[in-house]
Amino acid sequence: MYPNIHEDTLRRGREELLRRAEYERLVGQEMLKQGMNQKFLRKAANWLGMHLVSWGKKLKQFGTFAERQPTPTRVSVRQLSKTSPHH
Repeated sequence: MYPNIHEDTLRRGREELLRRAEYERLVGQEMLKQGMNQKFLRKAANWLGMHLVSWGKKLKQFGTFAERQPTPTRVSVRQLSKTSPHH
């Protein structure tokens, strides 16, 4: 009996196609993971940037508010006792 070369060639071709399909599936999964990871990092960086700008604006307003307000002066205990209605 002669071996059937045609069937052997078809079997090898199917095995090669299955190997390629598995490889493509694994590559697709990894690319999806990386894409999701990049999407998460992009959202995190966006959130952080927005909050840093917001916090910077608030700190700037606080700084200008502090510059406009006079600094509180220290009042001695004697001055407080003179103005207290209980003495």
